[in-house]
Amino acid sequence: MHIHWRAVFIPHASSDTDPYHYEPNVPVAITAAVLFTLVSLILIYQYFRYRSWFFWTMIIGVLMEAVGYIARIPSAQNTHKDTPFLISFLLILLGPSFLAAACYTTFSRILWFSCPESSLNLRTLWIPPHFVTPIFVTLDLISFLIQTIGAGQISRSYDRNPDQGTINETEQRVVTGRIILVFGLILQASCFALFEIVAGRYFWMNRKWREEDLGDGKIWRRLNYAINGAGTLITLRAIYRVVEIPHDKNGGPVYLQRHEWCFWAFDALPIFATLILFALYHPGRYLPRTYTRLALNKATVIQQKAEITSPYTVPHYANQNRGADMPLRDLEPGMDGGGRELRPGSVHDRDEISRVEWLGNPKAANMRMA
Repeated sequence: MHIHWRAVFIPHASSDTDPYHYEPNVPVAITAAVLFTLVSLILIYQYFRYRSWFFWTMIIGVLMEAVGYIARIPSAQNTHKDTPFLISFLLILLGPSFLAAACYTTFSRILWFSCPESSLNLRTLWIPPHFVTPIFVTLDLISFLIQTIGAGQISRSYDRNPDQGTINETEQRVVTGRIILVFGLILQASCFALFEIVAGRYFWMNRKWREEDLGDGKIWRRLNYAINGAGTLITLRAIYRVVEIPHDKNGGPVYLQRHEWCFWAFDALPIFATLILFALYHPGRYLPRTYTRLALNKATVIQQKAEITSPYTVPHYANQNRGADMPLRDLEPGMDGGGRELRPGSVHDRDEISRVEWLGNPKAANMRMA
């Protein structure tokens, strides 16, 4: 006897206490929870391994995402339970705000590290590194608070009125909360888009520094790729959320609301890809210890930049064995500015390597000190 399997589409019948427009897929929810948990553990390990203390917003974001997708499992298994749905909805909705903040702070460190001192100005960068973190993080915080207020009004209203319909119906009744939530999402998407313009412009502009920049391209340009990629993914996700939020019971983008694959493709997948990018190109692997501390000492950064008298050459004091200044691009891998071999273990902290030696040698940049 042969058994023929065929896929059967069964329309989801929403009940009075069902928060979904569709039948949530439990195996997919379990898979997502496992994947987000694994990548979160990797990023937490890297956070301590590379002592990237400034990257703390990423840790909060990945924990929110992981817990949110874990909570989606019981919510998908029993759609009549409100608490798992609300936890999942709020954490998955608000978590990317912290991921965006991580992008902003990392981009600021990239500017301080890679941009020549003479170009750290408004005319060249549009937004100098002094203001990148304050401007974008402030806008991100404002959008986060607005979204929290909007989503909080909707959830609190439902908690106080458990017999007045589904979460989606209650959301449609609370017009003010819905408008606040959408406004916060629009502000977030606009902030991401502005950041992408600034970061993308710098990415394009600094190509002319490939031969004479303050560091080898392999050290920090990969991190620049990751920042631009992550910003694009988060922006696309924010646009989807703005469009997806229901505006009326039978209006708005009904297809996006009633098909679960849209959520996985346009929300979960971009955020997961963002986390993978940062796991592969973690800032702690590409920035010196001076730049990964909780607070960046800008005076020290400027002093380090001043050690290089020309963007083309290594100063004479760092090249005593050669007797003359030497172009950075002519240094052999594994050698310092004076022609001496760099040996792993010869120093105990990357900060003890002179900036000239560290920047001029790709191998030195990859050495992991105890």
